[in-house]
Amino acid sequence: MKDYVHAAFASTGSWIGNIYDLTIVTYIYVELEKTFHIGLGVVSLLFALGLIGRFFGGLYLGNLTDKMGARRIMAISTAGYAVFAGVMAFSPDVAILFTARFIQGIFMGGEWTSGTMLGYEFSPANIRSTIFGVIQSGYGIGYALTGVAYILFLPTIAVSWRYFLITGTIPLIIAPYTLMRIPKDSKKISPGREKIHLKNYKIPLIKSMIMMSGFFSAYFAILSFYPTIAPSFGISESLVGAIMIISSITVAIGFILFGKLSEFFRKKHLIMAGSLIALVFAWLAMPYFSGLRFLALPGMIVFTLGVGSMPVIPLLLMDRINPEVRGLISGISYNFGALFGGLISVFLGVIGGIVGYQELIIVIDVTTLICLSSVFVIGATIRKTKESASYLSGLSGNIDK
Repeated sequence: MKDYVHAAFASTGSWIGNIYDLTIVTYIYVELEKTFHIGLGVVSLLFALGLIGRFFGGLYLGNLTDKMGARRIMAISTAGYAVFAGVMAFSPDVAILFTARFIQGIFMGGEWTSGTMLGYEFSPANIRSTIFGVIQSGYGIGYALTGVAYILFLPTIAVSWRYFLITGTIPLIIAPYTLMRIPKDSKKISPGREKIHLKNYKIPLIKSMIMMSGFFSAYFAILSFYPTIAPSFGISESLVGAIMIISSITVAIGFILFGKLSEFFRKKHLIMAGSLIALVFAWLAMPYFSGLRFLALPGMIVFTLGVGSMPVIPLLLMDRINPEVRGLISGISYNFGALFGGLISVFLGVIGGIVGYQELIIVIDVTTLICLSSVFVIGATIRKTKESASYLSGLSGNIDK
C-alpha cells in the first residue's frame, strides 16, 4: 500500500480509539456514582478532565509535532492514552481515577493533533479533503463502538464496568504499526528558519475556536447525558445503546460527506449549513415536550449528520496557515473547543443535580440553540482565502472556493 494509505489507516484507527476512550465513561455514570460515592456533577467532571488534559496535550504535543514530525508523536500519544485507560479501569479510589483521566487526556490531545497532521501531510492534494473527512469519521466510529461494547457488557455492567473500561487499551497496537509502516517524517527542528508570528493567525484562530466550541458544546450537551436521560423517555437501556450506535455511525458518515463536499463547495457554506441542520434538530433529539418524543430517534440522526460538518473547520484552518505552526494552531483550536464543550457538560451536570433530569432537558435545548447559533453567525463572517488578512500575510494553502 502507498504511504498515504498507511498514514490514513493509522490516523483513523488511533482517532477511533481516542474517542472510544474519551466517551466510554459516559455509559457508566451510575456505576461510578455508586462505587466511589460521588454525585452526577463530580462524575461529569471526570469527562471534562479528559478534555482539559486534551487542551494541554494539543498545546504541548502539537508544538512538538511541528518540530519533530507527526509520526513519533502520534505513536507516543496513542500508546499513552491506551495505557492510562488501563490505569483508570483498576483505579482503587477517586484521586487515582481522576489523575489518570487527566494524563490520558494529555495524550489524547497530542494524538488528534499529530494524527490529523500525519494524514493531512501524507495525502495527495487532490483527495486531501476526502481523506481528512475519513480520518475525522473515526470520531463517530469510536463512539459507535462504545455503544456496541455497552450492549455486550450491559447484562453485567454493574459488576463488570472495570472490564468495560479496560477495552480502551486495545488501541495500543496502533503505536508499533505507525512506527513500522509509515516512513520517518522529514520535518526537523531548523534553528535558522524564519520566525513565525502567531499574532498573524489570531483572527482565524479565534473564529475557529468559537465555532469548534459551539459544535462541541452542543454535541456534548446531548450525547453526554443521552444514555442517562433517555430511559425517562421510556427508551430501554439496550435501545439506548442501539441509538448511540446509529447516531455515531451517522456522524461518521457526515464527516466523510462534508469532507468530500468541501472539494466542491465553499467551506464556510458547509459549516453554516451543518450548524443550521444541527440547531433545528437538536430540540427533537432531546425533546422536552412528551408529544415530540416519538421523534427523538430521527431527530438524533439528523442532528448528528449536521454535526458532521464540524471537521470542515480545522480543514479550513489548516489550508490557511503556515505548515511550520499548523499542528500547534490546529491543536489549540480543536482541543480548546473540546475543552469548552467539556466545561459546558460539567455545568449541565451540576444543573441536572439541582433541577433533575426532566428540567435539565430544556436547559440542554437552550444551550444547543445558543452554541449552534454562534457557529452559524461566525461562519457567515469567514472571508475567501485570498481576502483573508492572515493569508495575505504570506501564508500558503489551498484556496477556499
